[in-house]
Amino acid sequence: MKPEDILSHPARILTQAQRESYFEKGFVSAGSPISGDWLDRLQAASEERIEASRAITESNNEFDLAPEHSAEHPHVRRIKSPVDHHATFREFALNSPYGDIAADLVGPDVKFHSCKINYKHPGAGEIVKWHQDICFWPHTNYSPVTIGIYLDDVVDTQGPLACLPGSHEDDLIPHYDEADNWTGTISPEEMEKAGVETAEAPTGPAGSVLALNCRTIHGSKANHTDRVRPMLLYVYTSADAFNLTVHPTGNKLSGEIVRGEAARYPHLDPRPCPMPPDWSKTGYGSIFTSQEPGSAEGMM
Repeated sequence: MKPEDILSHPARILTQAQRESYFEKGFVSAGSPISGDWLDRLQAASEERIEASRAITESNNEFDLAPEHSAEHPHVRRIKSPVDHHATFREFALNSPYGDIAADLVGPDVKFHSCKINYKHPGAGEIVKWHQDICFWPHTNYSPVTIGIYLDDVVDTQGPLACLPGSHEDDLIPHYDEADNWTGTISPEEMEKAGVETAEAPTGPAGSVLALNCRTIHGSKANHTDRVRPMLLYVYTSADAFNLTVHPTGNKLSGEIVRGEAARYPHLDPRPCPMPPDWSKTGYGSIFTSQEPGSAEGMM
């Protein structure tokens, strides 16, 4: 659906002004539309899985661990596909206001794509370099939206997610180096052209929500506090958006219709999208492993 068609449907959770801002800027900070009960449950589920990570010694299909992770001092960079590992995360994907926020931004027919929890620990280890999500998993159109919720209060010095307003309207940038190796990031030279100085990094109390279009350039700096910054991120698409490549972060809910009805035909956006590596052959770890210097992930 085109933005004007989506906006013609009544808003469910977001205001009409917030929806219009999303389509204009490529992202919107939506305050705290999630009830306190949901937030309490999500925080408890997150803490429960971090406790479970104490028994894990290396990254697996749930935990992306930093090298310094230990039972005494858990250092989880990411929980992959949390809907597969805790009932609260699955229920939140299907039955919370999140699905309605997605409908406000992609149209009444909504499909679930993927999910994760990123934990930005103090220091520079969890810097996320500038990138565009759709370059990791191209679709037939550009409806995919990532809806993030901060599970704790977030201030400027914690490295909040930063977005370049209007970058979703520009051409997509291949995430490869000069040797044609996948880097999962946009080069500094391209970022200078993109206008990195315009980046906005919304902050707020626990429960604050940020919705981000799949074409929008974004990243995050180091966490300069002594507190971990956890952020739960779910990706939804319009029902008429279909994967063009192997899904690198699939889960048990991927492809599930969470609002409205399934589509019989894809909506095809004519704007081109650069292709990532063939994940079925190279495998996919996470944004952190993709962006590590000398990473073998996705080598062409």
